[in-house]
Amino acid sequence: MPKPARVVVPMDSQDPETWRYALAYALKIGGAAHPPAESYILLTHTKQQLKSTALGDHVGPQVAKALLANKSVSLSNGGQLRHETLQTLRGTGRGAVIIAYFAEDKLLETLDGLDVVAGVVAVPDIAGQTDNWIARWNPIVHGQQRSETPAPLIADSVVANALKALSGWINLSHAVMNPRDKEHADETLRILRAKGHQLEPEQIKSWAIRNGWKPGAADELAKLATRIRDLKTKPSLGSFNNADGKYERWSA
Repeated sequence: MPKPARVVVPMDSQDPETWRYALAYALKIGGAAHPPAESYILLTHTKQQLKSTALGDHVGPQVAKALLANKSVSLSNGGQLRHETLQTLRGTGRGAVIIAYFAEDKLLETLDGLDVVAGVVAVPDIAGQTDNWIARWNPIVHGQQRSETPAPLIADSVVANALKALSGWINLSHAVMNPRDKEHADETLRILRAKGHQLEPEQIKSWAIRNGWKPGAADELAKLATRIRDLKTKPSLGSFNNADGKYERWSA
C-alpha cells in the first residue's frame, strides 16, 4: 500500500472553519486513494472531547450524537465517518483516512505505527505541537509553501550512516527491540559517543520512524541515546568487535 498522505491544518481548533478544512482535506485524500477510501475516522484523545470542546458543535449536534453512540455517519462522497480514541483505534485504521483532532506529537507517533492508513489530517490544539511530525514527514501544511525535498533529520552524516547500518541489522517489523537488537543499538551509539559525535535523541527517534522503525522501537532507541549521551565519560570500546573498522565504514 502506498505511503499515507499527510496534511497539517495549523488553524484554531476552536474555529468551525478548521473542521471544514480538515474534512475537505480528508475527502480529497480519500478520493485520491487507490482504491478510494470508504472509511473516515475522527480521532481524539478521549470521547469526552466530543462533548467538552467546540468540536461537537463543529461537526453538528446530530453527527456528534451519532459518533458518541459509536455509530457511523455518511459523508458527501459516500464514505462513512466514525469516531475513535487512542484506546479504541488500535488496528482498525486499515485503508482509512484519519482526522486527528487536538493532535500532538505523541498521538501522531502512534499513528505512524499504522502504516496501512490512506492518510492523516492533523489538527493541533496548540501551535508547535506537531513540529516534530512536520519535520519527520514534510506533510502539506495548510497555508504554507511545501518543500519538494524533506530536510535531513540528522545533519551529521556519520551518525546517519551508523543508523542506516543499524537498521540493516535489526528486525524493523518489531514494535520493540529484542535483546539482540538492543545490543547492536547500544554498541552503535557508544561508538558514536566515544568518537565525539553528538547524540540528539528526538532527531534519532524521528529519523528511525521515517526510515521504517516502529514508534515503540524508535522510542527505545531514543531513550538509549539519551542514556549514552549523558554518560559523564566517553564509553570504552575495548569490548566491541572491530569498533574502529565499523566507524571507518560509517565515515566513508
